[in-house]
Amino acid sequence: MILLKAARRAMLLTLAAVLLLVVSVAEAQRGTTLQSRTLAEPAKPGLAVSGPLHGYRLTSNGRVMVPSTWGSRSALAGRLRFSTRQNSSCRYDVAYAIRSVLAPIQDPAAYVAAALPAIGPRYVLDSGARPSRAFRVVRRPSVRGQVRLEALWSGVLTKRADVAPPGQAAWTVIHVTALSRRGDECHAGTWREALGPAIGDSLAVARTSMHFTKPR
Repeated sequence: MILLKAARRAMLLTLAAVLLLVVSVAEAQRGTTLQSRTLAEPAKPGLAVSGPLHGYRLTSNGRVMVPSTWGSRSALAGRLRFSTRQNSSCRYDVAYAIRSVLAPIQDPAAYVAAALPAIGPRYVLDSGARPSRAFRVVRRPSVRGQVRLEALWSGVLTKRADVAPPGQAAWTVIHVTALSRRGDECHAGTWREALGPAIGDSLAVARTSMHFTKPR
C-alpha cells in the first residue's frame, strides 16, 4: 500500500511538472506571437511611369510580421513606429519605412551589403537572401550612449520598360532603425540575442507588391 501511494504521488508530481512545462511553453509562445503590419508608400515621390500610364507613380506596398508585444506608435504615411521593452531598464524605439528606387540589376545580397555596410562580421546580427530579395541587420556605432541598430530589406519590384531604363530595375527598399532610449541600460544581449533577431525575423517573411497611383 505504501509503495502504491508513493507511486501515485510520483505520478501526480510528474503530471504536475508536465502541466507546468506545457503552460510555460504556451506562455512563451504567446509572448512571441507575430502580427502582420502593412507599409504603403505615398505616391509622392514614387517612381515616374511612361507610356499609357504617364502621370501615374509606381509605389510599393509591403507587409512585415512584428512581435505582438511591440507597442504601436503614430507614424507618417509609408512608415511604422513601435516601442519595445527588453527589460525593466531597456527600451527601444523601432521604425520601418518603405520606398521604391531605381538601381542596376544585381544580386540582392550584394545590393543590401553595399547599401548597409557593417564595421565587421560580428556586427552583422542577421541576414538572409532569396533569388530576388535579401535583408541584413547590423549594429551601428552608439549615439550619445544610445544603442543603434539598422536593417535593410530590398527586392526587385519590377523590370517594366515603362518604369525602369535598360539595365535597371525598380526595387523596393524597407529601411529599419532601432534606437535605445536615452539613459537606458541596454546590454549586448538585448540587441544581439533579442531585438536584432526579431527585426531579422520580421524582414525574413516580408512581402511587397507594386501599385500605380495618381498623385493628388
